[in-house]
Amino acid sequence: MGKAASHANQTTLYLTPLHGRADILKRLIANIGAALQHVKAAAEQFRDLDPWGCLLRYISDRIAPVIGPPRPPPALQATG
Repeated sequence: MGKAASHANQTTLYLTPLHGRADILKRLIANIGAALQHVKAAAEQFRDLDPWGCLLRYISDRIAPVIGPPRPPPALQATG
């Protein structure tokens, strides 16, 4: 469940998780908030910054180390 509140040209989104796994959802929402704060801070410093590209780099920098490098395909058996 959510509610948006606008004031002084800013919109704040208030979310209340009703799901049984609310603990995980709260962490995910906090991570999204941290990513958006990162983009906001970077955009204030670099006026020509692409915000979507910055957000994607932020996300991929945090996902890629967890996933790791791709595994090589399994070797094919030699034939006669």
